[in-house]
Amino acid sequence: MLVDMNAMDEKSSLRQYDVCVVGAGPAGITIARVLAGEGKTVALLEGGGLEYAETSQSLYQGKSIGLNNWNAVKNCRLRYFGGTSNHWGGRCSFLDSIDFEQRDNYFGLPGWPSGSREDMFKYFSAACTIVDLPKDAFKVPHKYSWKGTDYRYSDVALSPPTRFASKYREELKKSGKIDVFINANLTNIVLHEGLNTVKSLEIRNYKGDVFSFSAKNYVLALGAIENARMLLNSDKQARGGVGNQHDMVGRCFMEHFNVEFGRFVIDDKAIWTQGDIELNPTESLIRNKQIGNAVLKFNYNYTLPEYGRFHEVKRSARNFICQSETVTDLTRKLVDFDCSGDGVITSLIEQTPNLKSRITLDSEKDPFGLRRIILNWKASRADDLTIRTLGREVAKEMARNKIARVQLKDFILDENIDISDYGHHCHQMGTTRMSDDPKFGVVDKNQRVHGIDNLFIAGSSVFSTGGGCNPTLTIVMMSLRLGKHIARVTPS
Repeated sequence: MLVDMNAMDEKSSLRQYDVCVVGAGPAGITIARVLAGEGKTVALLEGGGLEYAETSQSLYQGKSIGLNNWNAVKNCRLRYFGGTSNHWGGRCSFLDSIDFEQRDNYFGLPGWPSGSREDMFKYFSAACTIVDLPKDAFKVPHKYSWKGTDYRYSDVALSPPTRFASKYREELKKSGKIDVFINANLTNIVLHEGLNTVKSLEIRNYKGDVFSFSAKNYVLALGAIENARMLLNSDKQARGGVGNQHDMVGRCFMEHFNVEFGRFVIDDKAIWTQGDIELNPTESLIRNKQIGNAVLKFNYNYTLPEYGRFHEVKRSARNFICQSETVTDLTRKLVDFDCSGDGVITSLIEQTPNLKSRITLDSEKDPFGLRRIILNWKASRADDLTIRTLGREVAKEMARNKIARVQLKDFILDENIDISDYGHHCHQMGTTRMSDDPKFGVVDKNQRVHGIDNLFIAGSSVFSTGGGCNPTLTIVMMSLRLGKHIARVTPS
């Protein structure tokens, strides 16, 4: 059933559900479907409508005071049914075995709880089906074998991409177990007197009407920023917010860095006939150099995007400069400058979990009275080590195997030059990280909030580390697992 809460008033009756799931993106929709399949009744609550609306989207406004080349609070997020799957690019990959190892010696925090990888990958095939990947999507052989020792071909597949709203809307509307509520905004998590269980959720529509949803178990699936924001804002009973007894809510905000390493010219032409090359560092390189994971993409014939109001002027100027080798060389002596058609190295690089990279609340409030977000996205020395090491080692690997000659950017070679442009991938992770010890995380291995018996967190906010891969497939695997777990622990 589909219900528009703007068409309801405070006198409308609501039934008690087995589970309330807040957020109708890939995680929330997947969990609701699993629970319904297990015979549980579900309220699936979406703060936006069925389509994009500025009234809903404006509730995401906040401040970004960290790495200011990107405003993660404003960008990349969509607040309506289907969530960020509505603009997802479809790239799928998965965490490596080493991403689950305890790497305290260079990350400084415990990683994923033991057994996480085995538990997660039980749902690999099912997750691939959900995002419309064929069974052999990751088994396409490369025509040319890789001869290097420090890098390997990346495991990548492309979803169509799957739009969760369009794929599952009719199924959810017709379900006898799931009630989908749109324009249903979570404004408070109400606890029982003992503060160790959730009593109800306070939900408001855009007319200002207030509703109380009650269930046996509750799931927040709002994304890395909003999951933390709602826990922090729910501080009327729990000082500092729900689940924040160790001041971990909002900490360890992670992205995947998108750093341009430099340019290259090819030596072995045959290997490039299969297209661009994407490489991951081997596990031995990661361990030996004590760095994070990554994907380095060698774009053989790069097409440069131009942005902003003057993009046509920029494109014309670039084309003029790039017509002449002499003018291009002169320009490159003055500024770092790429031409369309250059071989350019881009990346997706794991960010180290960092307690100082965090979300806090501002004094400014939104129309519902909730304090807005301040994001202080920070990189660390460990991140710089990862970036520089990956660049240097891949250049050596390419030269050793006579595949390409790499011209690295100055900040890779000279540690006295700051890395100024970290870039991003719209992969927001961390903020309610998973840890066996509540001192180092917000949820346990079953994604239950430490100290709260019936509240669970879904999505990439629970990632202990980000690995060197796109997160969507992992989110779906974890959501399948979480749905099964909640079904088991929810009494009939």
